[in-house]
Amino acid sequence: MKFLITNIEIRSETSKKLPFDLFSKETGPFNILVENRDKIIETVSHYSITDGYLRDLNKSIEDLKGQVESAIFEITYNWPVPDNITGSFSSCIIDKNNFEITVCNDLIGVYPLYYLINNTGFYISNSIILLGAASKCEFDEAGIIQRCLGPEFSNIGSRTILKDCKRLLPGEHLKFDPNGNVLSKKYDNSLYQNISKPDQNHDLHHHFWKAFKKEVAYCLNDSKTVNIALSGGIDSRVVLGAISNDKDVTGLTFGGKENYETKIASRLAKIKKANFKSFSQPNLYFPPVEILKQYTLETEAVNLCSWLEILENTERNKEPILLGDMAEVLNGRNIKKFSSKEFRQTKFIEHQILNKDYNFGNSSKESFENWKESLSYSHLRWYTEERLSQFNVSISRENLLEALLSDLNELFLRIESHQLPYVELYVELFSWFTHSRMPMGKQILICNSKFKSYCPSMSVQIIRLASSIHPNLRLNSRFMNKLFKESIELKELNKIPTNQAPIIPQNYPDIIKFPIWGLRSKIDQYLIKRLVKSKDITKRYRLFKSINWAEIYQNPNMEKNLKAYYEYNHLGEEFFQSILNQCVQRKQLKQWPFANIDIMTAASLNTEIDLIKSLRQGVNEV
Repeated sequence: MKFLITNIEIRSETSKKLPFDLFSKETGPFNILVENRDKIIETVSHYSITDGYLRDLNKSIEDLKGQVESAIFEITYNWPVPDNITGSFSSCIIDKNNFEITVCNDLIGVYPLYYLINNTGFYISNSIILLGAASKCEFDEAGIIQRCLGPEFSNIGSRTILKDCKRLLPGEHLKFDPNGNVLSKKYDNSLYQNISKPDQNHDLHHHFWKAFKKEVAYCLNDSKTVNIALSGGIDSRVVLGAISNDKDVTGLTFGGKENYETKIASRLAKIKKANFKSFSQPNLYFPPVEILKQYTLETEAVNLCSWLEILENTERNKEPILLGDMAEVLNGRNIKKFSSKEFRQTKFIEHQILNKDYNFGNSSKESFENWKESLSYSHLRWYTEERLSQFNVSISRENLLEALLSDLNELFLRIESHQLPYVELYVELFSWFTHSRMPMGKQILICNSKFKSYCPSMSVQIIRLASSIHPNLRLNSRFMNKLFKESIELKELNKIPTNQAPIIPQNYPDIIKFPIWGLRSKIDQYLIKRLVKSKDITKRYRLFKSINWAEIYQNPNMEKNLKAYYEYNHLGEEFFQSILNQCVQRKQLKQWPFANIDIMTAASLNTEIDLIKSLRQGVNEV
């Protein structure tokens, strides 16, 4: 669902040239274009448009209208919102009386909301393509380069690929006058507040589970049917267990029926008495250019092409689909110091067997500055002269580095505002504001093409609650293990193994699971090395059947499709050639064929730029 709000007149002839079925409405000085007119919610005092969902937990679960209206009032006038307001959302609200506009999003900000203020006018939209076509503003070369380089292949902070166009920061709340002047700016810094004690003898899981089940119930209060993206992992099990038994549930997964993950997901669905469907269409990992354009135009979220296996084989029913923990909060996986494979191996006895507490460094001004410097370096090192010479841009390396540091500083200020107690939490929150918000969040956005996609674990209520659990309890799956062990709805699901430690039930002790996990990993590494050395694609590549990336790169249309993605190349011929060469190297097994997320992210970016330029040309012909 795309929308655009602007104080510039947009003629009907112009909007008809855009490839969207747009409903037009005028209110005061603003023109509103929206794909779904039902998404404009009107109250006595406001018009509002929301991506995602908003709920008031103090209202009756059946009173959906009352919940939304109450939530809109709260996010307009009270920021941060009180504890009874939850959801995962971005919202735009127009005051009918003075035509002030409020824009805001939740604490992570998965659902994008863009605003542009320049000498031509004032624009707000949830679509960079629609905004770019309507505003005709210049492209931002620094933003384009950020989308092409690691570590996340995403824009940082508020930067976008359009000049003067900004994306709301996580937890940001802005109020504009009718001309686009900022009247107020607020932030929600409620993560990691009132952190619990580190004592492992706790009952926090009872309160959390009650809250999580309520979140899911309110999230689904307008639908009898629900789909769930069921990977077979732990995160999706939490969501599956929280769905009430009166719902008609269907588990969906990508990958072949013979894949080990698919078999696990099927067993989980059976325990829940849910329907189950799996989809496998390996050619979609390098999709035909028409499919890439379709999903880029509709969602601007082509990233992990595995989702196309589900979406291309599903009717557009707009039923809810629930996704697991995109921020990986409960298991503390983004606390890098303690969650790395190396640390867990060397400290296995200390923390997995003896269950000793983790030691955290106290936050200080010095530690924060040192972390900022280290983190900045990890991003700056991607900007080598060799890499930058591949792009068709005029901006200098010095200006690119200056822009990058400015964007990082926006996130550093957001993180500093939370006054985190421990050094190790800096990187976790930064990961939520980058990795979870952008590449992981795109999985939610692309699912909106066929479903109403929700991620309850990233809602205001749940991520506040989860981040307040002491990291000593979240690490090593301590909290998750207790949650599964003592929650009735999760106990049976805990008997099913995961892909990491196959065959062994998940509720077995770590002293059994961890060696199995290590053995499976060693065997997988051996099989991969053997396959690469022999260059024989028919050889076994995993101990247990899974997505075969070596086979995916054998797609006979891969090179043809890659060239079609760049028929109109806006990034540079050398850049395209480097991508093509990389894919050929992976196909020939001269390097291990990792997932093609970096390849398809760049192709999606080039498609976005091309769509904006071509739509502008069409509009200019009106």
